[in-house]
Amino acid sequence: MNELHRTYQQIFDSNNNYDGKHVKNYIQKLEELNSFLPPLESFILITNTSNGRYEFISNNFEKTLGLDRDKMMAEGLNYYLSFYHPDDLPILLKVFEELMVFTMENLSLEERKNVIYTWKYRVKNGKGVYKNMHVQQTPIFFDPNGRPIIGYSHNTIIGENKPIPIIGSCKLLNNKNEYETIFQKNYSMEHFHLELSNRETDVVRLMATSNSTKKIAEKLNISPNTVEVHRKNILQKLDFETTAEIIEYCNKYHFY
Repeated sequence: MNELHRTYQQIFDSNNNYDGKHVKNYIQKLEELNSFLPPLESFILITNTSNGRYEFISNNFEKTLGLDRDKMMAEGLNYYLSFYHPDDLPILLKVFEELMVFTMENLSLEERKNVIYTWKYRVKNGKGVYKNMHVQQTPIFFDPNGRPIIGYSHNTIIGENKPIPIIGSCKLLNNKNEYETIFQKNYSMEHFHLELSNRETDVVRLMATSNSTKKIAEKLNISPNTVEVHRKNILQKLDFETTAEIIEYCNKYHFY
């Protein structure tokens, strides 16, 4: 576990000595909301990747997973990583490394402020049962080199307890206030998402959230006819017969 933690720190290595002031107001507002959050199967984390600590953990962490929030705050990544499924950890490190490389090589600093990253993992709860978690993380602070080191994430239990593919993605907010997929990779190598292009992925996601063809076209800056072409290609690639089957699958596995 220590070796894995060291590898994680190498991925997010930074020369910046973060003192906590930059996101103080952000965290203060989250603390105010904390007492009002309902007991959903999701929780919020603010992760400091430069020192392997958490700046904030919502109360729902304990309600969702039955793990110790105080220990999580005190021990940081060492505590949480000890509950990750051992088969998933090496894969996740590769996900983090490739997302970081993609970010630093392909995105301007302004673009980095308008992305969300997503991935999935399995974590063992307080009863010893592994749960599938879906993460949406937004960077909120960068070091002097533009490396994202403080991230706000929403972590949600999804689907059943069966293993699911680990898919890493990066989405960029466009001028229509819609997130478009600019990086996507299936790291489990055993699922149909590997067959979809970035554009098809966005069409699937918008279909699954009840957007019409016209609305999808507007959000992605493409024609309705192009959306229909993508829809037909998606059905063929995924071996589904109807759009309803796609929507059912996406809702089940939180593919948004």
